[in-house]
Amino acid sequence: MINKLLFSVGLLSLLVLLWQIVNQAPPGRFLMPDKEKMAKASHSAPPIFYSDFASHGSTHEVHSATAIELDGNNIMAFWYGGTREGHKDVSIYSNIWHSKTRKWGQESRLISRQSTKESTARYIRKLGNPVVTRGPDNGIWLFYVSVSVGGWAGSSINLTRSYDEGKTWSESKRLITSPFLNLSTLIKGTPIHYSDNTLGLPVYHEFLGKFGEIVKLNESGEVIDKIRLSWGKTSLQPIIFMTSADTALAMMRYHGKPPRRILTQSTNNAGLNWSSVQKSSLVNPGAGIIGLTLKNSGQLLLAFNNDEQEREDMTLATSDDNGQTWEIRKTVEENRLPVPDKSQQFSYPWLLQTRDGTIHLLFTWHRSHIKHMIFNASWLNQDDSLPEVISR
Repeated sequence: MINKLLFSVGLLSLLVLLWQIVNQAPPGRFLMPDKEKMAKASHSAPPIFYSDFASHGSTHEVHSATAIELDGNNIMAFWYGGTREGHKDVSIYSNIWHSKTRKWGQESRLISRQSTKESTARYIRKLGNPVVTRGPDNGIWLFYVSVSVGGWAGSSINLTRSYDEGKTWSESKRLITSPFLNLSTLIKGTPIHYSDNTLGLPVYHEFLGKFGEIVKLNESGEVIDKIRLSWGKTSLQPIIFMTSADTALAMMRYHGKPPRRILTQSTNNAGLNWSSVQKSSLVNPGAGIIGLTLKNSGQLLLAFNNDEQEREDMTLATSDDNGQTWEIRKTVEENRLPVPDKSQQFSYPWLLQTRDGTIHLLFTWHRSHIKHMIFNASWLNQDDSLPEVISR
């Protein structure tokens, strides 16, 4: 009798599970830019380029900038700064670039170890990489890394939100992203959006391996899924180029033996499955990269260090065939030194294209400032010289 009852319960449970699988909503596809908005980003406008600094020296070191467009075509940038990376005085700072005056305000401290400790009820040893995006609710969602014990391999990701264009912020909450004590999840790349109103965070792990993942969040900011991108001990900081509603190219920072190249892989089912990781032909010293799909043309834009050993340049490359080949377009910073100096580097770029088509590049400049460069597609693609073509 008991066996029949257990069999009936098991059969019923299986039928319910099958019904849920058959009737569940299909997974979200990639949310592509609106075509009408894309048309506003003119590809034939006169070339523009100028640069300035988003930070003004309120801390000895700064690193890892991220930025988002506000109302009025203004830009709000975030980074971490302090005495040095990992120091107890490191905080998350912010500043606003005003489009009418083309000037930055004065940076201010937004998040500290103490405020994160109070919000999350956890001891916080240090803070790290911030990443910002529009959430599914159109609020500004700011993610950042914190460490309670150990080094960066012991990181967790926190989320704070603003619903008044960055004037006020919610208390930070710690995302639950890993079953292993919820440790070793870091963030660097631009988040991606799906048609089912979910958000994908390109994240990476450093404990007992170095590999990339996508963590999916719902409209409430809760973790609902996780997709593995890579395996092993050599891939970090994934970025995602969405090329259609179902296809995308992922690129990652390589942490392994020479030759040092940017890693690539692809998907044709909106990120549910990914191809094996391959080395591209793009050289890189194992440093942070960032990418952007331009709204006006669908052209892919990549910012990276174009050198196998050092971070002594900041280079822009484009692809017109979804990443199969790349053209080196501009070297916007270069400082080749006879003896490399880590204090004289350019690193950790971030790219943003605003509604008017303008492209903003921010990166760490000599560890002391956040450099800001403003340009458009016409400047990017103008023929100063014949571009260098590199196959993927």
